Amino acid sequence: MQDYVTPSGLIMLGAVATCIVLLIVAIAATTATNKVGWMMVRPGGMHWFSFYGSAALFALIAWVWIFVGSARSDAAFQMRIAFWLAFTFGIGAVYSGLLIRKLRKTALRMRGRQIAYVDSDGREAIQSVDDFTAFRRRWRGDYQLLFNDGTVIALDPYAKNSDEFMGRLFDEPLPEER
Repeated sequence: MQDYVTPSGLIMLGAVATCIVLLIVAIAATTATNKVGWMMVRPGGMHWFSFYGSAALFALIAWVWIFVGSARSDAAFQMRIAFWLAFTFGIGAVYSGLLIRKLRKTALRMRGRQIAYVDSDGREAIQSVDDFTAFRRRWRGDYQLLFNDGTVIALDPYAKNSDEFMGRLFDEPLPEER
């Protein structure tokens, strides 16, 4: 190991690496719901690329910070930047992994005039499209769908089928879905 590698830095990067590994296990353990006849909202390509790409960059830069180092005159500065880059990519991977897991656990889907999902208590819930009252876009970019009974459902605009989902909230269902 290089002389600038500190125990606190190793602990920080180790904690992030542990979170990434635990999220990989949690995502693999969360079964992807596949309901025949339902339009499913699932993690999109951006989610997967962000998760695995950030995790790979985290691992690469952390490896360089721990084992390779730099021989240049400004090596200490370079390695300080490398540490924070690794940490930032690691946090990005953790955030993306949490989004993927949430999307898979929620299992948001639509068929005809029904919206089904798994609520925060782990129970199946169904809402009618006719009870949909409004939506708003939050500061993070995701949508909150509001229903007559006060239910709020989060919809990630980057998820697979999210555009179709929003479009069908305002359109009539396809003939085969009636």
